[in-house]
Amino acid sequence: MNSTYLELVDGIYSNRGMMSSVGIFAIALFSSAEGYIAYSILFDYYLNPQWDRGEEWSMLLSAGFSGLISAVVVVGFIVSNRTIGEWFRYTHYPMRFNRQNRMVYVFRGDDTVLEAPWDDVYFTLRVNSQAFGVRTLGICGLVLKDPKTVQEMFVFGYASSSRDYCLRHWEFIRRYMEEGPQAVIDAPGFRYCLPIADKRETLYEGWIALVSRDAWNPVLKWLMLPFHVLFFIGRLVCRVTSKVPLWPADVEAACAIKPGDAYVRDSSTNPVGYR
Repeated sequence: MNSTYLELVDGIYSNRGMMSSVGIFAIALFSSAEGYIAYSILFDYYLNPQWDRGEEWSMLLSAGFSGLISAVVVVGFIVSNRTIGEWFRYTHYPMRFNRQNRMVYVFRGDDTVLEAPWDDVYFTLRVNSQAFGVRTLGICGLVLKDPKTVQEMFVFGYASSSRDYCLRHWEFIRRYMEEGPQAVIDAPGFRYCLPIADKRETLYEGWIALVSRDAWNPVLKWLMLPFHVLFFIGRLVCRVTSKVPLWPADVEAACAIKPGDAYVRDSSTNPVGYR
């Protein structure tokens, strides 16, 4: 945060790695199956001196067909994870709220940026997920084509099962845009900034991002631990295959920070050990 803009992460940042873990499992499963088939063909048949080469072509056709299916599945998971932004894209998808020109910038990840006037965006609560009777709420911005048609939606990085907590998060942003950084600089909890604006997260930071939403519940955090370990493996793949986002030059120019800005808060102002 500074006197010009406030930058937030996207709605899937904390959960990044979940879909990757599914993709990794599927790819490993189908690859292992094809490896076993290849091993069996080689050692049980072609290297077996007692094989009389009976039904050789039917065996090869069956192996080729299963190999084609496996290849389609593997490519499908790679493409789908890239499409949703987990693999071969960006480490996160930031959004900026510029209070000087009252514009909202959302990094799409396809070399384009959504630009919308703050006063024209419709902000609302949405249900991000629902499981076992527990709803997780988040805040989203809707860019409207007309009063009845949503042209584009972007989701904030903060989510909670508490409606009041989500509204507190929204109030922080609203006050920043309407009243300025001095209105929120001393807000409770505003002590740390994610150190990911110009570099990849550390392994520890990635783990904390995954487990933080369940850490408040002493029972849930242990029940979710095996899943968090799997998701963390997926998050590592995201980290390795993705690059750090860079805003276009025109957005950086519009968001230039004035020299000597007293309200600059970023990872460099974090306590030692969290930079």
